[in-house]
Amino acid sequence: MASDGFGAVARRRAEGVGAAVPALLLAGHVTVVVFGPGRAEPWQTALGLLAGLASAAALVWRAMAPVPVFCAVLTADAVPRALLPEAALTPALPVAVWVALFSLSVRRPARLALPGAALATASTPLPGAGGDMTGPLLDDLLAGALLHLVIVLCGRLRAHREDRRARLLARLADVDGERRAAADAERERLARDLHDTAGHHLTAIAVQGAAALRLADSRPELADEALAHGAAVGRDVLAALAGLVAVVADEPGDGPLRDVLPPLCAGLERHGVPVALDVRGRPRPLPSAVRVTAYRVVQESLTNAMRYAAGAPVAVRVGYALGEVTVTVTNEPARQSEPLGGDLGTGRGLAHLKERAASVGGRIAAGPSQRGGWTVAATLPTRTARPWWPRAVDAALFTACAGAPLLAAVPLSGGELYGLAALSTAHAAPLLLRRRTPATALAMTLGVSLAWAAATVAGALPFAWLAALGCAWTAELAALHAVGAYGPARATWPAPVAVGAVGGAVLGLAVLSDPAESAGPGTAALLAGLGLVTVPWLLPVWALGLLTRARRGDGGRWERRVLAAVAARVGDAVTGERRRVATGLHGTVVEYTAGLVRRAEEGLTATGDRRAALAGMTEAARGALAGLRDLLDAMDTARLP
Repeated sequence: MASDGFGAVARRRAEGVGAAVPALLLAGHVTVVVFGPGRAEPWQTALGLLAGLASAAALVWRAMAPVPVFCAVLTADAVPRALLPEAALTPALPVAVWVALFSLSVRRPARLALPGAALATASTPLPGAGGDMTGPLLDDLLAGALLHLVIVLCGRLRAHREDRRARLLARLADVDGERRAAADAERERLARDLHDTAGHHLTAIAVQGAAALRLADSRPELADEALAHGAAVGRDVLAALAGLVAVVADEPGDGPLRDVLPPLCAGLERHGVPVALDVRGRPRPLPSAVRVTAYRVVQESLTNAMRYAAGAPVAVRVGYALGEVTVTVTNEPARQSEPLGGDLGTGRGLAHLKERAASVGGRIAAGPSQRGGWTVAATLPTRTARPWWPRAVDAALFTACAGAPLLAAVPLSGGELYGLAALSTAHAAPLLLRRRTPATALAMTLGVSLAWAAATVAGALPFAWLAALGCAWTAELAALHAVGAYGPARATWPAPVAVGAVGGAVLGLAVLSDPAESAGPGTAALLAGLGLVTVPWLLPVWALGLLTRARRGDGGRWERRVLAAVAARVGDAVTGERRRVATGLHGTVVEYTAGLVRRAEEGLTATGDRRAALAGMTEAARGALAGLRDLLDAMDTARLP
């Protein structure tokens, strides 16, 4: 299989990288010690080489035992730094710690990787004792924490991508099983739709033809009506069968139930069955699958009423309630002791309806009614269930980002407070779009920030409001995360660069607007350029968004190619199943249906024998139903090799 080749290549590549990284680190360590400008005592140099060798040797096993390897590499870095001078040390030792931390993040969950990052930060080389805790020491700790956090996030991102790739390779390896499953699902769909379309219409023709034959002597006018109806409906069945295996079965129109159900009920009334339709509640748009299922419930129930209770009144009730729609079809007891179409059913109608209802999250109950008839009741959801928490999170995030500027320590009067509230709301409002159009949301928040700062420079806004703008930048961070999590599949790395550049520009404009400063445009431009220095501090936010995307299962170009290959194989299986069903239809059902249309049209001519035409049409309808039953039985037992 192609997936086996992909897997072998990936394994060989991983093995090569696993051996190459420690070798490169050890070689770099030796090169720096031998050719570097610094000189140390021989024993110090030997101890440093021993630490580098220990780190390189441990890293070879980092994929199999990431926790012990990380502990060993961290010790090999911390101990020499505590005992040896800088001349005996090289950057290879902290780089080895980074590699071990990355492997730990890939192979183990975040609850183990984050403590590892904390340990690596605690062992960060710091200034000597007595250093300023608010100066270099704090800066080094923050920089180390940032670096190690980025490494952990990148490792978890790599882990999720590897897991997704493994699942895709497994899916590609089992493409034959998925192909068979898709063919089975398509076969079941075709069986349901064949029963719902052809079975419904052919039953109507057979029942009406049998009734017209029985009343041929007392009511001869029914013969022409039955023949005309049989010819028209037969042609509709032929058209529906032709389109069934080409695309999908004939579905109700796109309108609401109150528009598509009356024609269906009127069709049964033309067969002599009184149907009362009652729609209650406020109609609302339904998902397509729910609307089709409701239509099929009514169609199948009316078909059964024709078969087993011809002539008995039928009541169809549709009720809209909060979150659901109910469809109830009740027919009165049969008026004749022997149903005209009792032997025409395929035995699958109710089972198919239950499958349809379950597929959209609904349920169906059927049984005798209190007056001796039969009732079918379906309860279906009016909308697809969606989790509530994303909307709650978005609302809470918007509220927090809009309210944060108001917490700035700025004395404001009532009118100024309202103005600042409106400005902060406009700044945070794009976050409501962060899931649908994250790049637009980020661009809008950055644009509002620039306009805010520019208005301060122009004197339109008080300088004191810039403190509120600093608090408002939580919106930029949330939008940056959204670009990584919900943005396009292509590279989104320009997003943190843009945030850093705009942040620098805002800082430059703030300096220009400060009445206590005398900075010129050059200083503002320099500060704007220095805003790019903040990009590394923005990388964890962006990487966290990428991790969110990976956890959600959004893949890259390679994954899309694999999915396209699987979809092509599955599509071929579905198409083949349609061809198989089309062959069976043309061999039986289509031939009989064409025959009943021909007999009906012959009977409608001036010289035609009405009774013989009715008998031939009814017999052809029964033959088509028998062929349909045989085809459905064959489809039940068919399986794709």
